[in-house]
Formats: sequence, structure tokens, C-alpha cells
Amino acid sequence: MKVGVNARTFSVDEPGGAVQASINHTKGLIKRSDTDVVLFGHESISSLFPEATIESSFYPTPSQGYGLLWERIILPQQTSKHDVDVLFCPNGNAPVTEIECPVVMCIHDVNAAKGWSSGVHQMYRRVAVPHGAKKADTIVTVSQFSKSEITNHLDIPAEKIEVVYNGINQLYLSEDSGTSLELPDDYILFVGSMNPRKNIRRVIESFVKLKKGPDITHKLVIIGPNNKTIFKNVDIAERDDIVTPGFVTEQELKYAYKNASVFVFPSLYEGFGLPPLEALASGTPVVASNTTSLGEILNKGSLLVNPKESDEIASAILQVLEDETLRSKLKAEGKELAAEYTWEKASQQLYAVLNNPK
Repeated sequence: MKVGVNARTFSVDEPGGAVQASINHTKGLIKRSDTDVVLFGHESISSLFPEATIESSFYPTPSQGYGLLWERIILPQQTSKHDVDVLFCPNGNAPVTEIECPVVMCIHDVNAAKGWSSGVHQMYRRVAVPHGAKKADTIVTVSQFSKSEITNHLDIPAEKIEVVYNGINQLYLSEDSGTSLELPDDYILFVGSMNPRKNIRRVIESFVKLKKGPDITHKLVIIGPNNKTIFKNVDIAERDDIVTPGFVTEQELKYAYKNASVFVFPSLYEGFGLPPLEALASGTPVVASNTTSLGEILNKGSLLVNPKESDEIASAILQVLEDETLRSKLKAEGKELAAEYTWEKASQQLYAVLNNPK
């Protein structure tokens, strides 16, 4: 089978979770001996896929603005030129016009449709994603929760949607300690962007409440890319006990997960949610939301809380910090759960969908 991949989004400077998941899916397809993969995108993605065939004609700049134009005019022609059997569009980025081969489009969530993005990005996604979803032959999504959201908010029939859960990188499942990062001795960890849907405000509120108690020496470490223009501003109060390393390498992230006392992720909206699974794989107990996909995925190794109640978040964190028996139980259960989510399994499921689009 010859698969074309719309790799426009792969050339962003700091890829978020959805783009990282799409890159891993693509790497899984490239590894298969029964699949010939052609990546359509800017030549800069060759550093991610050194062995892959990359078609970068008429794509002179990695600018995402230019990429949107390329997606509409050039990409349909490229799929015909390379005679692909199916086009995989992994980030809600299907062509808006009919093309000769079937299209399988991945929609990770519908956060823009629900107002969880902002500005031009939100306006674009609100128009382009529903249109692309209706044009695509098959929709792939990452959880049963996201499937129901796509059905309800984009008016796509459930029978057109296939669920393929994400995987976690082997690094987090391994005993590798990662690359040392300058962090406090004792800390609570949050990993994610500054998008308000990540609920960073209540992460900080719960931490401040926690610090009012006796004998809590832990600091709060917040890892993730700096605010981007597509996200609504989130103000973080300046405090000596809040550490913000910013964007780190994957090896450094493994170190941060592995050495954290607890990982906190009370997100208000997630299509899947890779960070808590990565933390569990690294042997760190998790406090996370009991809503959206997190309530579906995190059925072991975690204390699930109401993400809108900072008192509840703080109480769960304290419970993990103070109860060694509970912490040991969550660590063991979490590793067991995380081991179920591999990219090998995810790639096999995706291949089955691409091989038989509806």
C-alpha cells in the first residue's frame, strides 16, 4: 500500500501533543515493510524522517501560512503525481477539494469548535476542520470521548469514525533515567502549554493552598512551550517556589517525570492526554481530571478529581504526598496501564484503517 501523508504541521518549531502523536504515527507507518510512505511537506522535516521519501516541490518556506495555501492548491496535485492509494491527514488538515484517492483524516479533538483556542487559529479550525471532515472518507480519532465530540459538534456519523488510541514513546516505558535537568529536590510537576484549557490557573491555586499547610517543602515545576499567539493569555504569579524551565528535550522530560513526587494534570478538555500516561510510564503517580478523555483513559494509577475545584486538586496531591502505601499502589498500577499504550499497537490499528477506508 502506498500512503501519502500531509506533513504540513510537522515543520512547526515546538510541536504540541497532537503534532507529536502524528509524527509518531507516521514513523510507525514508515517502519512497515508492507507500506510505501510519501511525505508531502517542507524539506525541513527530513531531520525527523531521514530515511523517508519527502515531496517538497513548491514548498519553499516552512511558514504555516504558506502551508495552508499549499494544502489547497499543490497537495491535491502531488497526490495524483505520486499515485498514492490513500492520503493520511493527521492533524485535521484534509484538502478542501476532491482528490483522486481516499482521504483518512485524524481529528484529535474539537477544542477550537468549543472555544478553547483563540484568534485566527480558532477561526480557521472552526471552518476548515468541519469541511475537511465531511470531505474525508474516514475520520480517525484518539478516544471514545473525541468520537462522541466529533459526532455531536461536527455532525459526522459515528460509523464514519474509527478510534485509534495514541501510544507512548518507549523512552518513558524503559528504565532509562533521562538527561539530568536542574530541578528542585522535591517537586510537583505539570507538563503542558499555557492554553487556558490546560487549567494552569487552578494548578497554581491548588499549589498555593497546599503550601499553606505544614511541612510541604515541594516546589511546583511547570514544563512546556512559552505562550503562543494562538492561545489566550494566562498570567502566572511570580513566586520563588514555582519553577518554569520552559520547553525541554524528551530525555530531559523523562528525567523530570521520573523524579517528580506527583504529576498534576487537571485539564478542562483533552482529546487524549499524553503527559499523564508518560508520567505513569515513568513511575510517577498522577492527579488528573475525571472529565473528558482523561476519565476514560486513566482508569489506573491516578487519583481523578473535579478540575474546577482547586481544593479537591490540592487534597488529592496531599494524599499522594503523605500516603506512601497509596503512592506505591498508584506507581505499580500506572506502569501496568501505560504499558498497554504502545506506538506499535497504534500503528497496526492505523494501518488497518488506511488499508480499508470507508
